[in-house]
Amino acid sequence: MSKNAWNRPAGADGFVPVIVLRQRLAAMYGARWQALFSDESAVIAWQDEAAAYLYAEGIKWQWMRLALDRLRGQLKAESLPPSLGELAAMCRPETDYAIAFEEAKRNAQSPDPLMASWSSPELYWAAFDFGFTTLRSAFYRSKTKVRWIEVYARRLEAEHCPAIPAAEPVKIFQRATRFARDEAMAALRAQMIVA
Repeated sequence: MSKNAWNRPAGADGFVPVIVLRQRLAAMYGARWQALFSDESAVIAWQDEAAAYLYAEGIKWQWMRLALDRLRGQLKAESLPPSLGELAAMCRPETDYAIAFEEAKRNAQSPDPLMASWSSPELYWAAFDFGFTTLRSAFYRSKTKVRWIEVYARRLEAEHCPAIPAAEPVKIFQRATRFARDEAMAALRAQMIVA
């Protein structure tokens, strides 16, 4: 069995994501899409290439569904079908992850991250999963960038994300009165005499 999730049956319906992708593109672009594929072997070759490319790029079906919905909203009669690279770029806009990383890093600098102003619970929990201490000194490049995208994407895809926990109220300690001090000192003296 293939590791590639794009070629495997998924969900209760057992649909194969790459086939559903091809069918949705065919429905949106009609004759223009059909003209790209002269026979069944061309369709199979496209599906194999699409599955391999999207798997290598780390694109998930949930992201592709959202991208296809956005694409359908922008569709015009003269629109051409997008390339695989364009589809992948629509699935995971890098600027959103970079902006989220900068916000998480800024909020992680706070003495108490719970007191910081988070734009969403998903961002807070992604920063929590990534590690507030790690975020404080991290830069958005190479391995850190890949790890941040994975952590944040996992939180964005989750069915349910818990709310940001409420910060504990700051404890205010009352200064002891002279009477309380004298009482505490007497108790300490009594303990020392007994021992």
